[in-house]
Amino acid sequence: MKPLVYYCRWHNATLRLRGRDETAVWGQLVYGTNEPETTRSFRFNLKTWELSLEDASGTTVIQLDEMGVAK
Repeated sequence: MKPLVYYCRWHNATLRLRGRDETAVWGQLVYGTNEPETTRSFRFNLKTWELSLEDASGTTVIQLDEMGVAK
């Protein structure tokens, strides 16, 4: 899960975890410290380090390295 935490640091986001199983964690990334905050739903695969981000236009899948940087 370390790559996901680093990804959040690089993008000034806070993790809001909603669930976890053996293969993934999911929830929301929260951007902005002032009102209104913006959120984006995500699912992070713990084995492949793939981050799936959902928004109104669909789902974007990003492959992260061990430092949370998109490959």
